[in-house]
Amino acid sequence: MKITSHEQRLLVPRRTNVPVAGSLNAKAIINNVPLGTLKTRIRKLIDSGIERERAIEIALNRPIGPQGRPRKQD
Repeated sequence: MKITSHEQRLLVPRRTNVPVAGSLNAKAIINNVPLGTLKTRIRKLIDSGIERERAIEIALNRPIGPQGRPRKQD
């Protein structure tokens, strides 16, 4: 007997991607910061000599600036 796609949805539940608690991805989602931006900020702070945990706190507390090329002021 063939299982239709409708029946298969009932048999195989879809797995949702939930970030691991405490990971950078979870912290980025909570603070509404893109993950790439957060990682770049952390990397720059670590390179300047700040320890990783402190760098994560600083990176999460900084506001997100405007993206892209500024518009002309008329």
